[in-house]
Amino acid sequence: MLASQPLLVGPAVFAQLLVLGVLLGSIYAFVSLGLTIIFGVMEVVNVAHGAFTVVGMYAVWFVAARLELSPFLGIPLAAVVLFGIGVLIQRTTLAPLGEEAQGNKFLVTVAFLIIIVALVEMTFTATPRQLSTGFGSWGFADVYVPEGELYALLVAAATSAVVWTFLHRTHIGRAIRGTADNRLNAAYVGIDVRRIDYLTFGLGAALAGLAGALITFVQPFDPYLGNAYLTVAFVVVVLGGLGSIRGAVLGGLLVGMIRVFGAFYLPGSYYNVLILLVFIAVLLVKPTGLFGGPTRA
Repeated sequence: MLASQPLLVGPAVFAQLLVLGVLLGSIYAFVSLGLTIIFGVMEVVNVAHGAFTVVGMYAVWFVAARLELSPFLGIPLAAVVLFGIGVLIQRTTLAPLGEEAQGNKFLVTVAFLIIIVALVEMTFTATPRQLSTGFGSWGFADVYVPEGELYALLVAAATSAVVWTFLHRTHIGRAIRGTADNRLNAAYVGIDVRRIDYLTFGLGAALAGLAGALITFVQPFDPYLGNAYLTVAFVVVVLGGLGSIRGAVLGGLLVGMIRVFGAFYLPGSYYNVLILLVFIAVLLVKPTGLFGGPTRA
């Protein structure tokens, strides 16, 4: 039985749903950003992306709960730690597999997903954690904006702008985009493709860590929460187009809107069915996703 919510709602209710959809969608988009960059450049499906977000969550929690410092200080810590982990994984396990072993690389990332989640559980236990931030909400007219989600949106938007500028306005960024367009031609013109892979995987892992850090501002978390966000990220990335940054942003916002409005109008978890129906419909019309292609804005 469908929910009894009226189809037409007042402007205040619609605006509230719209705000919540944008806030949730921005988190989904940011979680998906590192995943789509890695695939766009390296064509590696990084299943460990979910575990990277978990490390980011616990980095913020460690700074706030154990060191008793501002949780905002944990955000750059999560990025730095995950960048190092990403580069280390790429150098020691993925790069030695060579260019043609994409299936083996996929399995390696699955192994790291299991290993990292297990290590986090052993270190911090499986007990759900939550930051004691004291965040409230801000009211504008009849619309309320949760403070934690707003901070997450601002950090995600600022970081995404920095990443876009880096990819389009720096020499290394243009080398990354050139490698995404054609790895062989990039090597012919003197780009160190191996080094670009190190930087790309590190960047993707750092973005996953940042996304995990921001999730702690929004909800409780445990070592397994990254798997739920990984599933959503895959839907967002395929929906927006593998390797497309603007596709990840648009796909994240679309999924966020569907979830918020679907949860309002439909009972239980039927919004998940609606998300998958939209996902299938888009792929039937455009199999490459909304903005399929290499890493580009």
